[in-house]
Parts: sequence; structure tokens; C-alpha cells
Amino acid sequence: MTYENWLVTTATIQSCQWEDAPQTQSNLFVGYFIVRFSYTAEDKQYSGKFYSSHAWEEGTVLGMLHNPQNPEENCVCDEDESHGIFGWLEGIPLDVAP
Repeated sequence: MTYENWLVTTATIQSCQWEDAPQTQSNLFVGYFIVRFSYTAEDKQYSGKFYSSHAWEEGTVLGMLHNPQNPEENCVCDEDESHGIFGWLEGIPLDVAP
């Protein structure tokens, strides 16, 4: 998927809850955090979630992308994945409207 036409915005972490791995998984996989966030696009509130290997503090604000054609479609990366997309986002002012 390409994100070149998606818009930059910010998301706020609403909750972060640990989820144990299903019993069918290997013993090496112990579980993950389900991180729920909210954001505003086109003057409307949206929410989403992603999975993380570490805990996120409620209220943390992070950069994200959303599809202007379908604002419910978004991309928020865990810090472990952030060197790609968030490295690109660091150079973009998040308070500037497109």
C-alpha cells in the first residue's frame, strides 16, 4: 500500500491493554498490547487500534497518516516500525493544514 497521497495528522492514545497469546501459539510468543487511539479528520472524530510489543501511556500524542478519500483508513506504526514512516513524518509540521 502506498501512503504518498495520505494526509498527516495526530492521534491520541486512549487505552493500552495487555492481551495474552492464544494457547495455540508457541511458547515464545507471550502476547501483545492492544493500543486504541482517536484522531480528527475532516472535522469528524475517528478511532482505531494497533498492536504493540510495549505499553503506551494514555494521552500520548503521535503522528499518523489517514486516507483523505476514506478518513477511517489510517496508518499508525509502533515505535519499532517508526524508522520508516515516522522518520518521514518528523520533517513535516503537524499543525499545518494541507
